[in-house]
Amino acid sequence: MTSSAPVLSELVRSRRDLLRNGWTDRRIAAALADGSLVGIRRGWFMHAVDRTALWAEEKHLAHVIAVARDARGSAVMSHSSAAVLWDLPLHGVRLARVHMTTPTPRRISSAPDVLRHVAPLPASDVVVRAGIRCTSLSRTVFDAVRFLPVGAAVALADAAERQMALRQRGGTWMPSCPGAVASRAGWRRRPEREGSVGPVGWRRSPTGGRNSRARA
Repeated sequence: MTSSAPVLSELVRSRRDLLRNGWTDRRIAAALADGSLVGIRRGWFMHAVDRTALWAEEKHLAHVIAVARDARGSAVMSHSSAAVLWDLPLHGVRLARVHMTTPTPRRISSAPDVLRHVAPLPASDVVVRAGIRCTSLSRTVFDAVRFLPVGAAVALADAAERQMALRQRGGTWMPSCPGAVASRAGWRRRPEREGSVGPVGWRRSPTGGRNSRARA
């Protein structure tokens, strides 16, 4: 949730930052052991009292912030990780890993807490939210609904529609989707749960074109 990002950016602390402010490795280890300090990922921490008050999306945003500070190269936050930067809900979605997309397939590797996708990434699909590079609103929805369970996909798409309407007085994230679909030949929706169908999924037709699914 972007409104929380400036505060979270201060609460997400690196090991180097803690040491610079009087902590020691022994104190960090002790705080992790007694639960007063929580490890977000290797080298990044939050105080447990600060983390406990967060929603699931905000906890994931803290994870996104930590990964972004470690990131190098052309990859940007995408899918559910871009969704939290766009203030989009992720009801009931397990947010264990940060998702990133890169247009460059060379030497790409994921990590235990980061899942990297290789896909076309035109400049028009990349923006900066809360100081972090991520996919645009329309691209985020397009990517996310192919993976989310139906309930979460409906809520996310509806929230994106409301957000765009407020920002652009009746605008929608969907007009850019036909172009997005055309530029992603061979892509199809990949639901997280077997048999789930998103509100705006796409599947390749037998002739090689695209058929848009109606809202569930």
